[in-house]
Amino acid sequence: MNIGNSYALHGKIETEALSVVMAQYEPISATSLDDVDKNVETVLGHMDRASCGYPGYDLFVTPEGGLQGYSHGGWINALVDIDGPQIQKLKDKCRELSVWGVFAPWVRPKSGNFAENMAIIINDEGEIVHRYVKMNPFIPSEPTHPGNQCPVTPGPKGSRLATIICSDGDYPEMWREAAFNGANIILRPAHYMAPWEQAWQITNKAGAYFNQCYVIACNGVGLTQSYSYFGNSMIVNPDGTTICEAPLGLTWLTKADLYPGIIDQMRKQAVHSNPLYTFQHRGASCPDFGGVGDTELPYRAYR
Repeated sequence: MNIGNSYALHGKIETEALSVVMAQYEPISATSLDDVDKNVETVLGHMDRASCGYPGYDLFVTPEGGLQGYSHGGWINALVDIDGPQIQKLKDKCRELSVWGVFAPWVRPKSGNFAENMAIIINDEGEIVHRYVKMNPFIPSEPTHPGNQCPVTPGPKGSRLATIICSDGDYPEMWREAAFNGANIILRPAHYMAPWEQAWQITNKAGAYFNQCYVIACNGVGLTQSYSYFGNSMIVNPDGTTICEAPLGLTWLTKADLYPGIIDQMRKQAVHSNPLYTFQHRGASCPDFGGVGDTELPYRAYR
């Protein structure tokens, strides 16, 4: 398999297939925990459907706001506790089905007055193994507290998972941070709205291509008081081509098999089209740099 490189990969590559299911749906715009509970039941139902339609899948992915939607009033009454009953139901379902799950709740802060827009990964034993707080909340309408780090977590089948959330993906440095930290798969739960259908595709494909990784971008659908959310969830190859995508505006489950081990081999072998390498070894083909290149970063944006 030759993805995004002008040279073929060499040697025997052994890698397991990671089966991913995305759930594209419309959550209730919650103004109470009762609304949140209804959204949780929707998620659990989709997980059960996935286990029937795609038996043996490894990873289940949901949109940003999948537990609370986006209410423009009363959202403060719909925040969940990370150790609360709503999250516990998700943990129990992951353990019951022996699958990993990616969820993006609005979480009651431990300190301060404003919520955290968080992505969590729950493993197949029902344990939270990854927490990420959205570093770039959407301005001006998202009053959540920004996070300050982008962790990478070992996942199933040789994957190394990072999460970014919705508008995070509008900033190229977020994709690069996730990949630089070692992710071979970047997950983007989103509630991305019209009129940015083209920007959604551009940023997902660019994030995959510039960083030579898989991108799993799961978007919501529906209409709130202000915005329409168009769906078009997609999984993208490291060469920027779409493996699978959900349609515009419909509730949808879709599935794809990914091969994280190929990403690892590409990064080891393919210096000729490996942006993570050339980013730090500019001009490595120039004899003046002894085959290593200039390792001093000149980019002011990254200082």
